[in-house]
Amino acid sequence: SHELRTPLTLILNPLEEAARDRQKDERIDVALRNSRRMLRLVNQLLDFQKLSAGKKKFKLRPIDIVKFGRICGDYFAAACSTKKIRFQTTLNGSPLTKETDAAFYVCGSLDALETIVFNFLSNALKYTPAEGSITLAIQQTEQLVRLCVKDTGPGISEEGKQKLFQVFSQVDSSTTRAFEGTGLGLALAKELAEKMDGQVGAESEVGQGSTFWAEFPALTS
Repeated sequence: SHELRTPLTLILNPLEEAARDRQKDERIDVALRNSRRMLRLVNQLLDFQKLSAGKKKFKLRPIDIVKFGRICGDYFAAACSTKKIRFQTTLNGSPLTKETDAAFYVCGSLDALETIVFNFLSNALKYTPAEGSITLAIQQTEQLVRLCVKDTGPGISEEGKQKLFQVFSQVDSSTTRAFEGTGLGLALAKELAEKMDGQVGAESEVGQGSTFWAEFPALTS
């Protein structure tokens, strides 16, 4: 993985320069897009290897999930608007706004939480059609805090759900949501959640959309 990352970086730099100089060349755009995707996969593989080997260190601290959810929502709202997808962030079923006065905490790594939630949101954005909707929902009880990403995409079959969160697995795309790549993103999300004493899961039906969630112990004091 390390040997792949260096040449990929060297490929990306001239591609980015060429893309700026020749903005209407679709061939360069395709090459740049796929090179960036390959670099993301290599970085995910490196992170997964470090986690599996116990070499990745976590700096755990109290994180305000309400503030975190608001920032994530602001980031993805613009991307959803561009694709004509309705987006909302909710807290215990009610819209989360700047005026919402609440704070719930978990003990975790901010980078790890971002990786998990951004993975869920990016997948939802990829597979939700125009005029569809995506919801980032925060649910809180005395014991747990759950982050859910709900979409109105094509959904996943029962067989496909068995392959989620597994490394180097793909969901059959013949009738349901087509998961590109190696499954590394979801597998990495699972590993990161478990390192923070959390867990992940998914609920979906063909034609009824999907919900991916991650839950963690709530900090009570």
